[in-house]
Amino acid sequence: MLRRLIGVASVTVVLAAPAHGYGRPFPHFAAGCSRADFRSAGVDIRAERCGASSGRRAVVVLHGCGGFSTFDHRIAVDLPRFGITTLYVDYFARTPPPGTRGFCSLWRDDRQLFNIWEQVAVDGAASLRTRFAHVGAVGWSLGAGVAIAAAEDHPYAFGALAAFSALAYPAVLRHAGSLPPSIFLSGGSRDIVTPANARRLAAAARSAHVRSVLFIYPNGTHSWPGEQGAVGRSRAARFLLRFL
Repeated sequence: MLRRLIGVASVTVVLAAPAHGYGRPFPHFAAGCSRADFRSAGVDIRAERCGASSGRRAVVVLHGCGGFSTFDHRIAVDLPRFGITTLYVDYFARTPPPGTRGFCSLWRDDRQLFNIWEQVAVDGAASLRTRFAHVGAVGWSLGAGVAIAAAEDHPYAFGALAAFSALAYPAVLRHAGSLPPSIFLSGGSRDIVTPANARRLAAAARSAHVRSVLFIYPNGTHSWPGEQGAVGRSRAARFLLRFL
């Protein structure tokens, strides 16, 4: 998968805004969240679960290229109010970034990277499946690319997918038939991942007879701030509630 996705990752890691520096302490979460670490290939993966400890629906949340504490953090803490538990996963744990900017400023041409990130996401989903009836995935920027890749390569890992500001690499489009029901969200005219990407992803999914929804926020940005982020999370939640 990395061979056909490296074009996506190499662009995304340049585009996504860095977080506060990978390798710093695990983010602070408010009441209603607790650590829910799991293991992947013998490595302890940091994760935070927000929302109910068991129930009908949960999603793995995958951060952008800079690591934790950007828009993905807001996804993790906000979706539980819609009745969707989140597991915010440190999918870089098995591939420590080369600097404090995560993978935003430097791309290592390591063909195993994407496969490892995908497996961490899948193992996170497996840790949820013991307590939840249906498990999906939500990703932003690079995390959206990882979520799409994992869903294509592991067709039974996720029951539904929400991808914010994901790039539409040609090989990903060719394998869209392996996706679960998916919503593709774009930040609009000022999103540095242009809306054409979300349009192509949604069109490919529909052509492959995958249930999909396209949402483009007018004149938004890549970081999904303020009202834009609230609207985007609400749209994603409504979709996940329908298909999970």
